[in-house]
Amino acid sequence: MEIPQGGEASDVQLWDPQRSCRRVSRAEALLSRGFLRCRPERWFPGLAGQWTPVMHAFGCEVSVTDIRPSLNLAPVGGHSFLASVAGEPLVITVDPDGADELAGELVPGAESAAAGVVLEYMMRRLFFTLVTSWTGPETVGASFEGAAGSSAPQSSTSVRLGVSVNTTPFTVWFGLGAKMVETLDGLWRRQVQSTAARAATGSVQARIEVAQLGVPPQMLAEYLKVGTVIDLEVRASDTLTVRVAGKAWMPGRMVNVDGFFGCEVAPGAISAPAVPEGTTRLSVELGSVAMEGAQLAEFGQAGAVLLSQTPVSENVSLVINQEVVGKARLCVYEGRFAIEVL
Repeated sequence: MEIPQGGEASDVQLWDPQRSCRRVSRAEALLSRGFLRCRPERWFPGLAGQWTPVMHAFGCEVSVTDIRPSLNLAPVGGHSFLASVAGEPLVITVDPDGADELAGELVPGAESAAAGVVLEYMMRRLFFTLVTSWTGPETVGASFEGAAGSSAPQSSTSVRLGVSVNTTPFTVWFGLGAKMVETLDGLWRRQVQSTAARAATGSVQARIEVAQLGVPPQMLAEYLKVGTVIDLEVRASDTLTVRVAGKAWMPGRMVNVDGFFGCEVAPGAISAPAVPEGTTRLSVELGSVAMEGAQLAEFGQAGAVLLSQTPVSENVSLVINQEVVGKARLCVYEGRFAIEVL
């Protein structure tokens, strides 16, 4: 619907993508379909079988409540321990409150020095339990060096392990090195590809769509005329639709990846009604992403980020049958998206 000329058109304001898009680092985008989506517990299936008897010896019940990869800085402090995997440092840290509570459960009434010894023993045992239960593609050398102190390397990539001992929760962080992150990232992506029902062959284009219009063919020239302002009749939000081969594929949310538009795949069903019969579908797009067909399964995971080469701005493309036919500026009109054709 074209916005009437006159006073109402003055209500049209340029959309501000810098304020509207969540910021995502390039590292997060690149790891979003592998490491950040992975489930580490799948590669350590024997962990519970080896760890439970140890805890029973202390008269404790233990359960894992949460395992989550993270790009947050792994904390390093008085309850950190240094190990190595394949020659790369690995820092294991127990949160201070959790460390005290764990020591209290294992050795009630023990002095701090004794509690520290028990904590180090438990982290050493946990580390080697993980090493022996690893079912990854190759066996790697590993060693546990002991308390890390203030000299432990900082790690911005970690796996957070939530544990409950006799209903008392505590958290252990594993600060990972670049090689381990690369290994877990590749393992998960290959696993996702291998379990896909059927992978497309060759390269494909995933198009990032803000909205669509059903335009009568005889009115296309009018809609594409420079200066035309059109109400897209969709709420101004970060909601997107990802299209592959012209078909709606996944829902998404627009993000700002170091100054370029990206689309974070969202959970839930796709909402992209067909345009009225007899009209031409005019798509308003932020950009497109080229990928191999085998990668569709990776990018189809909720949380995966498709990164375009389109700089973040109010400019959008007008597309018919996957061909760019015009440019426009994305605007906001009465809480809805609108475009001004350029």
